[in-house]
Amino acid sequence: MNALVLCGLMLAGCTTTTETVETGPTNEEARLIKLAQDIERRGDKTTAASLYERAAQSSEDKVGAYTRLGDAQIAAGDPDQAIVSFRKALDVSPNDGKALLGLGTAQLQATQVESAARTLAVAAPLVKSSSAYNRLGTALILSGDGQGAENAFSQARNIDPGNLDTQSNLGLAQAIAGRNDAAVSTLRTVTQSPRAEARHFRNLMLALTLGQKDKDAAAVSVPDYPEAEKRTFLAEARKVRTIKEPAARARAIGLLASS
Repeated sequence: MNALVLCGLMLAGCTTTTETVETGPTNEEARLIKLAQDIERRGDKTTAASLYERAAQSSEDKVGAYTRLGDAQIAAGDPDQAIVSFRKALDVSPNDGKALLGLGTAQLQATQVESAARTLAVAAPLVKSSSAYNRLGTALILSGDGQGAENAFSQARNIDPGNLDTQSNLGLAQAIAGRNDAAVSTLRTVTQSPRAEARHFRNLMLALTLGQKDKDAAAVSVPDYPEAEKRTFLAEARKVRTIKEPAARARAIGLLASS
């Protein structure tokens, strides 16, 4: 699965929840956290995760420590270990919103999309952030639940109405739910923004193709997008349109949108 799926179909700002330690180290745990943060800023995510793990082992705050560790393991591309870490945090505090969001995000990265959808459905109302609802929407799309995804992306848009990726995700969910006119309207609005990027225009072409409007899809002008790539994308979109089973079609749309 494309790495972008972790953060949503086209989501910006796929950040972890690790908090910065503002004061100097007062014990071994604080020293390890500060060192891990310094190394993380230099781009060595794997070493940073190992230091967060050492810090967690001696921490009295197991929820915060293992949530930090899970975030670092996600950043290092190790979702399976991140799942273990977040579960350790949740063993102590089962309703911790950050740990639940981390677990759902790790499950999504590990392509455990149904588990991710269940976890994120609990996490998003607790965290109340646009990124949480975007991740929930992504998991629901990849699980084949277009209507649920539309609701989740609508919540994300309400929280952060200026985010083009969120609006574009909403348009895709509307297309998956069979509301093609609404999807095209949403996506045309997105592409009218000077901040729109090629992926937003591709999603408009995808929605038009799903609605049997092939000529309109081909007529979409995508800035700085080679014509050969555009033809390939449209051909793939037409293949997705032929998939009859709703859940399989939804997954195919989600994966094409994230490519």
